Amino acid sequence: DVLPGREAAPVARWLADHPEVQIVCRDRASAYAEAAKQAAPQAVQVADAWHLWNNLAKAVEKTVTGHYGCIRAAHAAVHQPAKAQPPTEPDGMLDVRGRPRRIVATIRERHRAVHELLAQGRSPRGISRDLDLDYYSVRRYAQTANADELLVKVTQRRTLLDDYKPYIYQRFVQGCRNASQRHREVREQGFPGDRSVVNSYVRLLKQGSITTPPSPALPKPRRALRWIMTRPEHLRPEEAVGLKEVREACPELNATVEHVRGFGSLMRERRGEDLEGWIDQVGTHDLPALQQFAGGLLRDWDAVVAGLSSTWSSGQVEGQVTRVKLLKRAGYGRAKLDLLRTRILLRN
Repeated sequence: DVLPGREAAPVARWLADHPEVQIVCRDRASAYAEAAKQAAPQAVQVADAWHLWNNLAKAVEKTVTGHYGCIRAAHAAVHQPAKAQPPTEPDGMLDVRGRPRRIVATIRERHRAVHELLAQGRSPRGISRDLDLDYYSVRRYAQTANADELLVKVTQRRTLLDDYKPYIYQRFVQGCRNASQRHREVREQGFPGDRSVVNSYVRLLKQGSITTPPSPALPKPRRALRWIMTRPEHLRPEEAVGLKEVREACPELNATVEHVRGFGSLMRERRGEDLEGWIDQVGTHDLPALQQFAGGLLRDWDAVVAGLSSTWSSGQVEGQVTRVKLLKRAGYGRAKLDLLRTRILLRN
């Protein structure tokens, strides 16, 4: 069936008409949980494992962003050149002329304004109208205590060539100065960019603008997140080295890695009965985002334990959701729910 909304009432009505339902596999939305509790008390609620993992990833991303200063400091200490060189690229906080970037000043000013209005008792939606900002942007500013956390993604810029610069530099020092040949070689290693990018870098080498080997690029928060959320045996050697540096840079991130692997073990081995011990371990470290995630698990305890213990999942449903979104876009502004429902159910 196709229901007319995501609220609890339509779901509850549908479940009341289908008392044969024995399993309700769902995401973490409270509306679905409440509907199933009211209208299908005979059914076992199961929190989908993928959504649990996704919720954990969001908590870990907040943790990585909050401790990104540790990663930056450790990276600089390990890879700092012996002799300081004039930067060939502007710092993330500065423009090409060494002046503060406009977007940095804008983010700081908006963060300050949002928190001032919050202190005056204004609601996020009211602030959205006052400052002429998107509501979700206001909510993001309001949920972030320090503006520097918002600047992490803006100021840490990477290029497609960063991972291949050490190889190009090494070949240049060996006497191989043909940019086209270097481009063919890095393409074989996986570089997806255009030859002009390699040409520009080789030109800087020929001009003497770069005289020291480039240090490995500072990993972005999303890259560090991917390392943490990936099973150790699936990491490439260079990724394992990067994760090791991240863990050594910050005790909190090291603890986060252990908690993520512990939760992954619960999921793979279906040991939902051990979840309480995992939550207790999270409570022993100063990790607010993970503790908030753990608190959410406690509020949805039965469904989460069932999701970590059983084989039920909503994987097939997620595939249907992708198809439904395509149908919605195709009919947007030209059709109502009745036609959309028919197209979804008839698969055309």
